[in-house]
Amino acid sequence: MKHSLSEADLLRLADLNRVEFWCDSSDWIPNSEVFKAQDTVLINSALDFPGCNFAFNLAVGSHESPEDFLSRVKSFFSQRKRAFSLQLRGRHDQAIIQHCRDNKVFLVGESPGMVLDEPIKGGTTPAGAKLVWVQNEKELQGFKEVVTEAYQDLAFPKEVSESYFSHARRVLGPHLVMAVVFFQGEPSSTALAMLSHGIAGIYWVGTVNKARGKGLAEYCTRQVGNAAFELGARKVVLQASQFGEPIYRKMGYREFTRYPWFICSSKQTQAR
Repeated sequence: MKHSLSEADLLRLADLNRVEFWCDSSDWIPNSEVFKAQDTVLINSALDFPGCNFAFNLAVGSHESPEDFLSRVKSFFSQRKRAFSLQLRGRHDQAIIQHCRDNKVFLVGESPGMVLDEPIKGGTTPAGAKLVWVQNEKELQGFKEVVTEAYQDLAFPKEVSESYFSHARRVLGPHLVMAVVFFQGEPSSTALAMLSHGIAGIYWVGTVNKARGKGLAEYCTRQVGNAAFELGARKVVLQASQFGEPIYRKMGYREFTRYPWFICSSKQTQAR
């Protein structure tokens, strides 16, 4: 018997999938480091870029003060002389979020967490588009070309995006569903789904500048999400950018939470 999934369960599974994805992704880049302790996950990437170094809180009902939490996280990154991204949960981390706001920690954004409850029926293939499932190094190269260009608009330097997809043997795996949409013969749009904890999370959705406005991202994301459902995902979740949110809503995704993202210095004096 398949049990129904409550909103509380969805929140927990979405959080676990998101953290699992970034832990897995860190392994795509040689010499990265993942540290887990006290319901905290810390990722020190081999890349010296705050957007690749993460701190996640997974505690539910923690009695630790925001000051103590941040001091512990900052101690980890200060030893490595790195600024980092503090990825928080709108439903569970309000005390830490307020502490960051009060201390004027830089808020990058507050992405909506969105969920698709069932496969998308219907839909069309944009004219001139062909979807390819990524299964080998050559196809991964096309995926990398798209995200390298597309994510510069989200302040990811070219060399950062490239680094995630430079080692096919590290990236490709049976728990990932990856697709590239070719438009007029060129790699133009991407989406990836990672299956974990009974659900799937959508990541690395992007479209190159000259191919935007043609429905390619919607098509690619729809196909990847439906494939995840076929592989047994109970729900499909994602964190939407400002560009993607209106598209996802039209597709049938609904918002279930928010994910504030802060960039922090590792200096202990910042949050005191």
